[in-house]
Amino acid sequence: MKRFGVSLPKQVAEEVERLSQEIGVTRSEIVAAALQEYLESRRDHVKPEHNCMGIVLALSSSFSDIGEIIESYKPFIVAYTHLHVEGKCLTITVVRGNGGEVEKMVLEMGRRAQVIRYVPLE
Repeated sequence: MKRFGVSLPKQVAEEVERLSQEIGVTRSEIVAAALQEYLESRRDHVKPEHNCMGIVLALSSSFSDIGEIIESYKPFIVAYTHLHVEGKCLTITVVRGNGGEVEKMVLEMGRRAQVIRYVPLE
């Protein structure tokens, strides 16, 4: 085992705490399992030679939160749309290109969105 500090948004930390109490495991076990899953899903994705295609789903308070990121990553955007759902903005972006750049875009969107999901298609 190795220890290190991690800062989480308050809502995420509260959810980890709630889940750990609900299922009877430590917060560390939940965070380790989540990180392991994330790392396994992205292992080949960020290799420089990897070209990918996928869908990015982002739920945010407004399109402007995500729109400027889409503009800055235009070479990797195949298409996008956004919908208004229950007072939130759902942006659906189809991406294709260098896996590392796509990953940077997803992480940048994640800093502005309330929920972010990348679904690889190839």
